[in-house]
Amino acid sequence: MIEAIRIIITAYTASFRVPHFVGHQLTLTVPPLSTIYGLISAAAGRWVSPDEVEWVAYRCEYESKAVDIEKIVQIGWEKNAPAPQPRKPPETFGVIQREFLVMPRLTLYLPPEWESVFRCPRYSLLLGRTQDVATVEEVKHTALNPVQEGIVSGVILPIEIVAKGNASAWLQNLPVAFTNEPIRRPVRTHIFGIVDAHRPGEVRNANGWLVVDTESNVVVPIFRKEWVLHGIT
Repeated sequence: MIEAIRIIITAYTASFRVPHFVGHQLTLTVPPLSTIYGLISAAAGRWVSPDEVEWVAYRCEYESKAVDIEKIVQIGWEKNAPAPQPRKPPETFGVIQREFLVMPRLTLYLPPEWESVFRCPRYSLLLGRTQDVATVEEVKHTALNPVQEGIVSGVILPIEIVAKGNASAWLQNLPVAFTNEPIRRPVRTHIFGIVDAHRPGEVRNANGWLVVDTESNVVVPIFRKEWVLHGIT
């Protein structure tokens, strides 16, 4: 049994941008691990590295998707300019479609020592972009038990686990965390399968990857520090 705290975070909107899409910004339906470490850092009021968090588990639900039309200011770096500047007309502005989630609900599990930072977050919590402001609805103690199989939804799974089950997943190469540098670099990237909250799937032969909340019976994958940093299970 693993002692844990269960943190419920909600917002009106969320957007977790799919990498490499430019003209039309699609959203992932589950945040990548790097977003979770960003939330922990915001709550703690300092940069939190993955090597400080023994494990993390989570799932994300939402009511629906929607598309917004957004004006963007195009930036260019002209020769001898000290900093990037807005491009000259007619290239100054552009319009893109941006997909987002409506009424998202993130259930986050962490070791008990992280309870205090989420009871009184230092900075605003965001589920994606600046306008996706979130709030902590609940912080509660619970317990997680390892299981070998289960029905999952609203989670991301490493590709190795997706291949063992019967879950319909959207494959994406995502960062697990970023470095704390002016120009941030991914600590590591990995191929994940995003299992949508509205399309549950079965995972079998989990080999230590799945845990179940003993109170809610929700099954989620658990990401341990050694795997996040080095890919070691």
